[in-house]
Amino acid sequence: MDIDDDVHLARIAVAAGDNELADHAAGAAAERSERNPGLAALEAVAMHAKGFVRRSESDLSRAVELYEAGSRPLALASALEDLGVCLVERGAMQDAVDAFSRALDIYAEAGATWDVGRTRGRLRSLGVRRRVGTLRRPERGWASLTDSEIAVAQLVAEGLTNRDVAERLFISPHTVSGHLRNIFMKLNVKSRVELARVVSGQSGQSSETDRAIPSTVPSVDLLADGHRQPGEPVG
Repeated sequence: MDIDDDVHLARIAVAAGDNELADHAAGAAAERSERNPGLAALEAVAMHAKGFVRRSESDLSRAVELYEAGSRPLALASALEDLGVCLVERGAMQDAVDAFSRALDIYAEAGATWDVGRTRGRLRSLGVRRRVGTLRRPERGWASLTDSEIAVAQLVAEGLTNRDVAERLFISPHTVSGHLRNIFMKLNVKSRVELARVVSGQSGQSSETDRAIPSTVPSVDLLADGHRQPGEPVG
């Protein structure tokens, strides 16, 4: 299970008209975040899921802020797209165009072709036509990690075992091991000590970014389409 699965589940539930399941998904994300205070990735997912289900600009804006401070481009693009949908519903068309445009650029840089097509459709419905180039997501380095891999890396860097990480993130130890193999390969590290150094360095960069990033956030027919519109590390 990935840490942002609750957002995906919320989309499915909303599309199916299952409000109870949607609330459950948002609640599960909130509980996971509360059990791991200070882990921005989980707080971002919690705010994203809550904002999506409640169609709340403020919650989605907060999710965008949290994603901006990290290295999770696709999650950021998704939150921006969802925020854009809410802005359209409120009639804030220019703000919605800005949000969709940012999301489109991020999707394009990541090579997310399907998401690019959907977001261009949202912009066309607002009278805006955009052409974008495509760049591939990095294969190595911190920027190449997925949201789930970042969450695992941060907890392992705190000294948690694979089993501890699994319990904190509600996933299996086997899944944690799989994430760690990918993390070690992408970051070119061979031990948890090396990983902790990389995470510590990245946290320092994020703190600098926090001070530099303005607190403006853009912000769907929904959350990326809940609503119609166009050597194994040992724990």
